[in-house]
Amino acid sequence: MRKKERQLITIGLVVLFAAIAWWAYGHQSGGGWFDLSGWLNDENNTTTDNATTYQLAVSGLAATVDQQTGHVTVSFSLTNEEHFNISSVQVLYALNVADPNNASYTTLTATETNSTWSAEIPASFGDVVYYKVEVTYDTDKILVSDVQSITVTDTTAPTLNSVSINYNSTAGVFDLTFNATDNDAIATYYVYYLDLGTNNTLPANATFSVVNSTTPELNISNITDGHYYALYFVVEDLSNNKAMLYNETDPYIILTNSTATWPVEITEQASS
Repeated sequence: MRKKERQLITIGLVVLFAAIAWWAYGHQSGGGWFDLSGWLNDENNTTTDNATTYQLAVSGLAATVDQQTGHVTVSFSLTNEEHFNISSVQVLYALNVADPNNASYTTLTATETNSTWSAEIPASFGDVVYYKVEVTYDTDKILVSDVQSITVTDTTAPTLNSVSINYNSTAGVFDLTFNATDNDAIATYYVYYLDLGTNNTLPANATFSVVNSTTPELNISNITDGHYYALYFVVEDLSNNKAMLYNETDPYIILTNSTATWPVEITEQASS
């Protein structure tokens, strides 16, 4: 082999070993003249730090209903958020829409407490809430979660404190006033009643009549003076939760005595 050819081979080997050494150094320590790692990584919501790839993601996305207001709190975490330059975290929501994928969404700014992000949606009981998370990071990149939904359901029953009953012997009418509360609103007030005649014992398989009203005041007509009446009371809220005062097997029994003191305040502790 000629001397010149040997020199060219030697130079080639030197360049080759130098390139191998540069490549090994660059991948071990993150140095080198050129950073090729971005060519090999998925750039969708990812960043590379010392040859470790991190992905930004929304995790633990959940929604809870405030039983006092009907508002919905959306909470979530951002996986690997410390490796990204996050400029905006928002919750987008829409109420009672037919097509959540093509709806107009209202934007709320999420706040972070102890690594948990959250935002409160001003919904009401009965609403269907559609929501998603949008994160802006690294200046102009955007991460958007899938759309989720929740139906705002009132699971809290009303409280029926008492019922005031007044007897008008001349008109033959019971006038009743309910004292009841609910976290949302009471839809219907019911009084179930049965004329026992002059016997104050509830018969087997007793069948009660019912009167109802959308207001806490209602009355029962055709009341006979001197008769015993069995009564129990129910209130129902807008979500069909109910509360009861007495019941059909253990009703409140009252005598329509025109000379008695009226009105009578009926509570669960009361008896006749």
